[in-house]
This record gives sequence, structure tokens and C-alpha cells, in this order.
Amino acid sequence: MARVIFDGVTKQYSGGGQPAVSNLNFEVQDQEFLVLVGPSGCGKSTAMRMVAGLEEITGGRIIIGDRVVNDLPPKDRDVAMVFQSYALYPHMSVRDNLAYPLKLRKVPKAEREQRVLEAARTLDIEPFLDRKPKALSGGQRQRVALGRAIVRNADVFLMDEPLSNLDAKLRVQTRAELIKLHDRVKTTTIYVTHDQVEAMTMGDRIAVMSQGVLQQLDTPQQLYDNPANKFVAGFIGSPSMNFLDVNLQASDGRLYATTPGFKMRVPDAKGQTLQRYLGQTVTLGVRPEHLVERSRLDGQTPPDATIPVNVDVIELLGNEIFVYLTNAGTTLTSRMDPDIKLERGQQIEVAAEPDKLHFFDPQSSEKVA
Repeated sequence: MARVIFDGVTKQYSGGGQPAVSNLNFEVQDQEFLVLVGPSGCGKSTAMRMVAGLEEITGGRIIIGDRVVNDLPPKDRDVAMVFQSYALYPHMSVRDNLAYPLKLRKVPKAEREQRVLEAARTLDIEPFLDRKPKALSGGQRQRVALGRAIVRNADVFLMDEPLSNLDAKLRVQTRAELIKLHDRVKTTTIYVTHDQVEAMTMGDRIAVMSQGVLQQLDTPQQLYDNPANKFVAGFIGSPSMNFLDVNLQASDGRLYATTPGFKMRVPDAKGQTLQRYLGQTVTLGVRPEHLVERSRLDGQTPPDATIPVNVDVIELLGNEIFVYLTNAGTTLTSRMDPDIKLERGQQIEVAAEPDKLHFFDPQSSEKVA
């Protein structure tokens, strides 16, 4: 097993422009399951391909274990990669697909067979060893692709959106299988996805990237509770966090967030931090699940800490409802319990618990309170 270190890693393609990856610095710990997540074009797959040796590094170092691997060919890096496409040989049986990487390394036949059987047992694909890939379902093919990585006994597993070709139900099932698999084999794993739900449910830690730059690296819960900036706050969580530009004004010894549609008291715990923005505009953020109809807050919310809204659209989802609210032309999304009785056009007040509000600098987008 091995750690993976990105030390100032940069990837600049010919032709100039913005680097695909810019000054990437972090460590994937030994036996950790780390997820690289971000929108298309953010540099996550490029970062993984540089670890695999499929992309040359423009600057910095990648260290696997104790070796700098910048100039090592892929076959000498002791990594195993699972691609988005299953990349199985259609003319070979499952057994031969699993054994092929070992055959290339001239592993003795008896040991090859033993490793293939162990991997097939781990992934519950023993009954399919003599089938060809075309006779397998998508989920079974994906497990064969994973098995081909497992038989290598590599120091690092690299997975590039391996579930994206599966339907929704199978994706959830395979996601759970991958988590259990990692618990069994304990191999250092870097997993790339654009799906923040996959990232939140699978990763020990998550590295959020945007435009080639690492935005935040932390545990799933910390990313959700304490996003470092507006990008992370908006990317993590579904539906996305609500953002409102508010002006901070002082009145009667308190700080208020004001817009043309409301004047809301800023929680005292955050007011002191925000004093330097007095008279200026900041971005207020609140997650849909934290935007609650006032009567549901047990009467602990003062009247001047609420936002008056009109109910615009109600989406019934069975176990919850999404309510789209408007205030002076601004739309807010709230996730509410299904037992609440609301009608379109109804006027209500919503509020959030004080510690659930986030404030961001409008220029840098960094979280300030």
C-alpha cells in the first residue's frame, strides 16, 4: 500500500491558455479512499491520468510511496486503473480478462489462477468466469473491470467515473459494493466523479476542484457544514445552496442584512465577524433544507430574523417537498417535510437557525462568517 503526494503539480497543454491543473498540493493517505470531484473540465481526470502516467507533468512532482514517479512509465508505477468504459476484451472469457494483466507480467499460471479466483470471490462473479463480456449485464462487466484491477495487487487504485455507464438503481447498488470492497482490500484509492452524491457517500475525504485549482480538501461532513468558498458551498449539496446579495446595515446596536425585499437580523454570533463589511454588500447563503417555515422553528426565531416570501411552485416527492419561494423577484428553494400544507400564492415567512447561515465575500467568494 502507498500514499500519493501531489507536490505543486501543474499540467499545461500546448497552445497556452489556462493550465488544466494548477499547482496541485495535497496528500492521499495510505489506504484512504479519496474522491476528486468537480464539474466537467475542472482538471480532476487530468490529475488522475498524471498519477497513472498517461499524461506528462508540466511542473511539480507526483510521489507514490517514497518514489517520485514523474519519469516512470505507467507499467512501473504499480497502479491499477478502472476506466469509465469497461475496456474488456470481447473475445476473452471473464477468467482470461482477469488473468491477462498477470499474464503480461509473466506471473506463474498457478498463482494467476489463485489470484483470479480470489478476485472473483471478492466481487461475487465466480459464476461468470467462463462467460464472454457480451453475456454479462452492465453491473457485472463493471465488476470484472474492477477485478482486473484487484488481481494486480497494486499499491494504488485509480477509478475514472466507473459508475457513469450504469442506470440509476445499479449505480446505487454498485456504489455500496465499492465501499465494501475498499473496506476489504484497504488499497489506496483515488476516485474521480462529477457526481457530488457519489463523492459524499463514498469518500473518506473529498478534493473539490474548479478550473484546475483545488478549492477545498476535507471530509464530506466538513465540506457540507463549513465550505471554504461560494463554489464549494454551491457544488456540494442538492438542491444547491441559495445565494442572495445583501447589504449590511447597523440599527439599534444590531447588524441587519437588507435587500429590496426584506430586512433580516444577522445572528449575533456572526455579527462581530461581519462588522468590517458594514455598509457593503456580501453574499448570504442558506441551504434549502435549512430554510424552514417560521412556525416549524419552535418559536425561537425573532420576527426580525425572518424572510417574507410567496409560495411559487411546490414539487411533491413523497418523502419530502421542494418549495420554490419568491421575494422581490428573487427565487429561493426550500426542502420541507411532506406534511406541511402549502398552496401556490400563499404568503409565509421562512428563517434559518443562526448557525446555518453562511456569508461570503462578494469579490473573493471566500467564506467570511
